[in-house]
Amino acid sequence: MPQKGWKSVSLPEEMIKEIERIIHDHPELGFKTVGSFVTAAVRKMIDEYGPRLEHFNVYEDHVTIIDRSRKTIVNVYFRNKPWCDFCEKHDCEHIRYALSIPKVVKILREHGWIIRDGRVIKEPF
Repeated sequence: MPQKGWKSVSLPEEMIKEIERIIHDHPELGFKTVGSFVTAAVRKMIDEYGPRLEHFNVYEDHVTIIDRSRKTIVNVYFRNKPWCDFCEKHDCEHIRYALSIPKVVKILREHGWIIRDGRVIKEPF
């Protein structure tokens, strides 16, 4: 029975034996258990095929986004106009992504911003 908050996964015995062989033959990889090996393999696939942009956090004046394709963290500021510190532009994919996050849109609208279809129509200033 898995721990609370965890799920079990069944793998074929032959695959488990192959993983155990790799762990044994390649100690430099640092894996001690089949579970740690499988977790690393799944994490690698998620990084490769997961969402390219991910909302990380919302602050008082900006939103932090993870851009997996560029392997960087991007801050989008909402002061007088939207501003992406990575692209150094007032309109880019990061700004449009930030404006697709319901929590961000709600906060901006509460401060007088008008947003329609993922674009700023009017700033509050």
